[in-house]
Amino acid sequence: MISISCKSAKETMKTTTPLFDTKWSLKKVYTGQAIQAVGTNAFIRFDKEKGSAGGNGSCNSFGSNATINDHEVSFKNIFSTKMYCEAVQQIESSFFSRLENANRFEIKDNTLILYHDRETLLEFSAE
Repeated sequence: MISISCKSAKETMKTTTPLFDTKWSLKKVYTGQAIQAVGTNAFIRFDKEKGSAGGNGSCNSFGSNATINDHEVSFKNIFSTKMYCEAVQQIESSFFSRLENANRFEIKDNTLILYHDRETLLEFSAE
């Protein structure tokens, strides 16, 4: 017996989450050889019209200019509120410093990964 599938290519393709208009929750911070899992409320959103990105670093709200060109990204003029939250300060500091160094991104299904050249910096999951 021969079975024929009538699914179109569109139906069988995986959908990729869009960069813009998505809340990206921070899940992992890569520090050299170590990977730190993140269980805070840190996230980032990208605004195409304003050319910006912002969100929460774990304790403080932040924003920046964000330039996106194909799969290249740069964050300039990162600013944040200035509260100190001992329990999450290390994660927030690592998040912000890696964000400043990001120059490339990739989206795989529901995962956003920021890189500096070939080095993985941050990993997010779409909400």
